[in-house]
Amino acid sequence: MKLPKKILSSPFWWLFLVAFPLLFLPGNSFYELVQLDFEKVPEADCFQVLPPLPPLPVRVLAGEPEIEAYSALLVDYDSGEILYQKNIDQALSPASLTKIMTALIVLEEFPCDQILTVEETQEIGQVIGLAAGEQFKVGDLLYALLVMSGNDIASILADAYPGGETAFVARMNQRAKELGMEKTNFANPHGLDDSNHYLTARDLSKLTCYALKNPVFAEIIKRGNGQICDLTGESCYLIEPTNELLDFPGILGVKTGWTDQAGGCFVGFWEQDGRRFLSVVLGSDDRFGETQDLLGWGLVSYSNQSFDWLKFLGYSR
Repeated sequence: MKLPKKILSSPFWWLFLVAFPLLFLPGNSFYELVQLDFEKVPEADCFQVLPPLPPLPVRVLAGEPEIEAYSALLVDYDSGEILYQKNIDQALSPASLTKIMTALIVLEEFPCDQILTVEETQEIGQVIGLAAGEQFKVGDLLYALLVMSGNDIASILADAYPGGETAFVARMNQRAKELGMEKTNFANPHGLDDSNHYLTARDLSKLTCYALKNPVFAEIIKRGNGQICDLTGESCYLIEPTNELLDFPGILGVKTGWTDQAGGCFVGFWEQDGRRFLSVVLGSDDRFGETQDLLGWGLVSYSNQSFDWLKFLGYSR
């Protein structure tokens, strides 16, 4: 094919013939581009397969559960999706749910096999009744703290912290900020009523989801009846769970709470057949019954299978 004379006579044509080969001279960026060795491209940079996101629960039934508690929350644990909420940002007295944070600080600051000596005893609400001078492993004290909710245990653990209970509570509040608990303030390690001691259901869910990642915490909260003994083996104390739902299918904890001001409180963790729910109930007259209502409603109202749009549109994977 012959080019038209008009093109051949054009100065732009001759400029193109002269300039185009210059693009392929070594050192030219275009030359480096066309000489790129694709075998040397790090595979992780271009072809890495990211892990799939957890499936979001899909609402399959309408309606809401009838929850009388002042505040309540149901969360799909794996996706973090809130399935039910009621007054979840209202700051309330948490009672012994406080001990979730107490246990977290202890787990982060003390080895479970460290030995602590009971310096003094306190009779404040629910207690285990340890005697001054007795020595226990931290792991055994955590069991008594979380399962039987001993207020005396909370004080013993906090007193053993460098700087005593005051420094321990300061660390609780610092940790709350680090975990994004925006409407929380702790005034003590046990949860007895105090005007400066409060948190929200949303903050409590953040705290519990983080604490559950600790295998020691996750193991302790699902334990039932047992006992703890001092190092001599002569002084033993019966530990009875305050969680009445431990025999409920799938329930793996977490923590109970009750005071006159707070009312009935409960954080529940449930796992079965690939489903995991976290529930929070604050200010309830029936904390265990309403927790069961939340879990049952979540099971029948949501599917854990996300909708497959590719399959719906006729594409195969």
